[in-house]
Amino acid sequence: MRVLICGTGSGAHALAGITSRKPEIDVRVFALRADKADRWRAAQDESPLKVVVAEEWGLQSSFEATSILITTDPGEAAAGCDIIILAAPAFLHREYLVSLRPYLERGCTVVGLPGQTGFELEAMKTLGHRIDDCVILNFESLPWVCRLIEFGRSVRICGIKDRLVGASRGDTTVAHCGNPLASLQHLLGEPPTLSISGHLLGISLRSPNACSHPAIMYGCWNGWSGDPLDRPPLFYHGVDEFTASLLAEVCDEVLRTSTRIMAEHPEVDLSNVIPMYEWDLCCYGKHIKDKTNLMTALRTNSIYEGMTHPMVQTDDGRYVPDFNHRFLTEDVPFGLVVIRGIAEIAGVATPHIDTVLTWCQQVMGKQYLVGSRLIGKDLLETRCPQRYGFTTIAQLLGYRALAATAQEQ
Repeated sequence: MRVLICGTGSGAHALAGITSRKPEIDVRVFALRADKADRWRAAQDESPLKVVVAEEWGLQSSFEATSILITTDPGEAAAGCDIIILAAPAFLHREYLVSLRPYLERGCTVVGLPGQTGFELEAMKTLGHRIDDCVILNFESLPWVCRLIEFGRSVRICGIKDRLVGASRGDTTVAHCGNPLASLQHLLGEPPTLSISGHLLGISLRSPNACSHPAIMYGCWNGWSGDPLDRPPLFYHGVDEFTASLLAEVCDEVLRTSTRIMAEHPEVDLSNVIPMYEWDLCCYGKHIKDKTNLMTALRTNSIYEGMTHPMVQTDDGRYVPDFNHRFLTEDVPFGLVVIRGIAEIAGVATPHIDTVLTWCQQVMGKQYLVGSRLIGKDLLETRCPQRYGFTTIAQLLGYRALAATAQEQ
């Protein structure tokens, strides 16, 4: 089996190391930037990539990856690939898909790990009719919490999720890899336990980062005086009752959106859209000490131990919030804005999402939401459905794309 990993961040490093351990797997890495590819190749020439796995009770194990082909040539990258995994930030997905589109082979499986919110919308627009040559999978998040130790040389897996939920689109009977889900499970090992259910749109609405990161940032900083802090505040472990209540309300608006869509299209299964509290218990149950409610679950999850808000250190050694961190720069335009756009098309009111989004766009210096509509000048930088010209639920579900393909054929 030939596997292509798109990306050069911590997730791509972890994937490359884990998948290359299996001798029957040919692993390739596709980098968009030549300097990143050169750095990784140079590091690999000196010593194999090392993966450090932090286990329970403070123990650690590690292993070394086998040799990996690292390339910036999309033709070389995609040739003969059975599975292509996008493990890069969402803002790079389009560039990867555009580069690979001419070289995708029929029966290839394209996986967003995670694809993030709106992945299937980007795939429909970017791949066009070629989307029907592929099987598309999108998963809600990375299988692990991981951190890059040294580029090209070592990566740490800090925690492993118990289970991971995804959805798929396409004819799996023609997939090169046979059963795409079983093949991906074989690549990653277990845990996490992988499952596929419902429509791809459900994974966009299910997105935990899109709901939690902007809302927690808002909860901590919306009343900030502007004075530097002596130390960075805790992120998940610092969630208070106000923030937990806000996050629950945001999730409730997402659930109402999925319910509205299923009411109009009973044939569509969006049951994979669940509250944040339930998601935390599913993914991190054994790591949560107090499961009383959402706030206690976030505050007592050992995987989140020591995680602080993104901060910038001032000249005098104090700290101010970093509003250019991916918790906003990625999880707003490729997360919360997408969910808000789906809700707008579904006709669902989202006052709590609007509160968070209005504050986020202000501190980011962006304009997405104007009044009650997504018509801001920076909308083209997002993956919301309005950016692609989608205006109906049927289009979101891919029905128009399928009809257009049938007419072409």
